[in-house]
Amino acid sequence: MSGAKRKSISLWSVNYGEGSPSRDAAIPHAWNQDVSVEYEGPVTYQTFLEVPREPARLVFHGVSYSAEVSINDVTVASHSGIWDAFEVPLEPWKGKRVDVKVKVLKNGGATYPVKNVASGFLPFVFHTFGGLFGAVELVTGDDEQAPTNNRVRVEGGKILVDDKPFYVRGLLHWGWYPELGHPNPGEETIRREVRAAKELGFNLVKFCLWIPPHRYLEILKEEGLEAWMELPLWDPTPEAEHQDNIAREIERIVRQYRHHDNIIIWTAGCELSASTSPEYRQVLTQTIKNLTGCPLVKDNSGGAEMYGGDLREFGEFYDFHPYCDTPFYPAVLDSLMPGPRKKQPILLGEFNDIDVHRDLSRIGDEMPYWASSLPELNGQGVRWQYDLPNVMATCRFANHPTKSGHSALMESSRRKALFMRKTIQEWVRARDPIGGYVITGWRDTPISSAGFFDDWEEPRFSPSEVASWNGPTVLFLIPSRRPPWTNGGNRMGYVDPLNHFTGQVFWRIGVHSEHDLSGGLVWKVTAADGSVAARGALPTQSVSALESVEVGEISWQCDVPGEYRLELEFGDTKNEWPIWVVSRPTFSGWTKVDPLGLLDGVEFGEGPNIVSTRLLPDLKEKLDSGANVLLLLTDEGTVPAPFWRESAYQFSGDLWDKVPFVEEWSRLLAVSGDRVLALDGLDFEVSMNRIDVRTYAEAPVLVRAKTKGTVIATTLRPFGGLGNQPAGVGRNPAGAALLVGLLGSFS
Repeated sequence: MSGAKRKSISLWSVNYGEGSPSRDAAIPHAWNQDVSVEYEGPVTYQTFLEVPREPARLVFHGVSYSAEVSINDVTVASHSGIWDAFEVPLEPWKGKRVDVKVKVLKNGGATYPVKNVASGFLPFVFHTFGGLFGAVELVTGDDEQAPTNNRVRVEGGKILVDDKPFYVRGLLHWGWYPELGHPNPGEETIRREVRAAKELGFNLVKFCLWIPPHRYLEILKEEGLEAWMELPLWDPTPEAEHQDNIAREIERIVRQYRHHDNIIIWTAGCELSASTSPEYRQVLTQTIKNLTGCPLVKDNSGGAEMYGGDLREFGEFYDFHPYCDTPFYPAVLDSLMPGPRKKQPILLGEFNDIDVHRDLSRIGDEMPYWASSLPELNGQGVRWQYDLPNVMATCRFANHPTKSGHSALMESSRRKALFMRKTIQEWVRARDPIGGYVITGWRDTPISSAGFFDDWEEPRFSPSEVASWNGPTVLFLIPSRRPPWTNGGNRMGYVDPLNHFTGQVFWRIGVHSEHDLSGGLVWKVTAADGSVAARGALPTQSVSALESVEVGEISWQCDVPGEYRLELEFGDTKNEWPIWVVSRPTFSGWTKVDPLGLLDGVEFGEGPNIVSTRLLPDLKEKLDSGANVLLLLTDEGTVPAPFWRESAYQFSGDLWDKVPFVEEWSRLLAVSGDRVLALDGLDFEVSMNRIDVRTYAEAPVLVRAKTKGTVIATTLRPFGGLGNQPAGVGRNPAGAALLVGLLGSFS
């Protein structure tokens, strides 16, 4: 980084005022739980320093938020800003021993409200932090910095780094280090993190709204990973004076970090919506561009099209943050394709967050400060998500883990998340205008359990579990198009590649790679007993870097219903999927009540039992007469709730013996709804229960009640129709299997 000589000044004392005694403090230091989280200071740090006879300066690499420096009780410098370094010349005290004091105020209080300064996102993850959290160094000699970035080129929509095609596979890092209380980890932690991310297939870290220590960038470079620097501007006050101060701080940060040539992407801020003017963002963007020379600079990660505000945007790439429930991802991704717009890279700067059921039992045993209900340890501050304190006090998974099935739910939601991430990443790789992605996120936080690493920094997924979908080359299934004819014309429609009716089973196979490759497709279908049902190989072909290409068609005649597995190889790349094949059903003995037409094309005949797509006003009378009723509800008797995001599921009861869908996410994808049940009036047994893994509110997706007759009600959709789900039972093999199972469960 420089030719200067540096000596770390790590031994200080800290005094919290109001008559409190001074205590030793090792720098880096944040005052954390020493005082109430609401306390803004002032807090005074003190050390005694032997100033050398040669020219020297005292460099502070991070003080949160404001610092007033005095030497021998005379104020000599002041600085405001968390993320940029500042220095104090020591010329007047050459060869002397001096008393150095630093009076610190943190942001988040009345003096420096969160939105008035470049606070970043950490206050919304937990709270603000205060202290000398960066290194303090005695420096002699001159700094020497490397030139700005010239490693990156852009050709149309493609990114090249060191003249090689580059596809962004990034992991979002919020700088959350609860063990430290500040975002300045030591070298051992940094290297462990970087190597763990690398093993999981990532080639880039996005520093989301915080600035890491320089050593983090250096270790990334040593390990062969790149960086995306997102400057700490998020939801600021609209007041011009404060925004001008933030702009000056951002310029200082850029000047101090631009020599890191592995920062290949810069964004001035995140999801700024209407909080900043286009003129303000344009100046920030151009300033960063001029100072760094980087060809990938953007004003607003997330973009106005997605987050509102003035639609004028600035920079050399498109940046979107799609957070969708799983069936809707393909259509949303298609809506973000450039079409006739200017050809430039599309990056998904944040996306694919999937909260899981975290280890509430262990959190309860350890009770970390960030889960506490004590306001002095865990006041809400500016957080909009503040559920954990109540969850820890009231949730059955925290307080009765064995009885509640806590451990089983953790593994179930982990595997659900693994299915979702694999499926979504394959859809992304099938769309080559997209130049890469950043997955949310690195580690669980108090507001989210979507981390690749849990609350104790343990990996949630193994390298082998992610290798097929988060690597340089990915194989994927291309869904066949099958537009249905509805009300006099075609509608969008696809064949489910994972669920099929008996007969011809057909797949198109695609591949996307960040480098040129050549290979021939080798495929195999195995049955549940391990026997090979079909296999084949296709001619070799070449694939160009950063292009999504079809590399083969597979047609298999399957007349035996069952569960299978499709395994593919193309060169050194492998992938596999569970495959379900079912018979086309017939229904009899049931009367259809379907004013919405959701079951059009399905013949039920007549009978005493009822399949209904609305809540029957005479339901109790029907049941008292001995009729069985299946309610497939989409409106009345339900309330909205995403099926996939922020949720986990418990399945119970013997109903599932006839309905083989328990944790079969590849089947549930085609029939999942976007609502939960809100029924009363009967003594319902909950057979499928949705648990919101942020609030831990519970709501049923499938219930059963028995009187003289039996009623089953569900918001699962045998008729599909949401997002990329096949529409209609006759086009939806998973839906047909679900309906057969549900009707069979009455017997």
